[in-house]
Amino acid sequence: MSQPVNRQHRSFLFVPGTRPERFEKALSSGADAVIVDLEDAVAPGDKDRARQAVVEWLSPERPVLIRVNAVGTPWFEQDAA
Repeated sequence: MSQPVNRQHRSFLFVPGTRPERFEKALSSGADAVIVDLEDAVAPGDKDRARQAVVEWLSPERPVLIRVNAVGTPWFEQDAA
């Protein structure tokens, strides 16, 4: 179920990309938006593992936002892909 673009978000829940066991729980939390974080919440050595966990879990039935690393970082291109 997708959310309308003009919906006001009052609460955002960030979940680290390295904690896939928390993704579903975050969606069930009642937060207006769930953000799976590949940036600050993930240590440099865990970026690939976090990205893979997110790729394996994502689906159209799970409306989340993904926080990627900034342009110019070594991880941005892979995050964006």
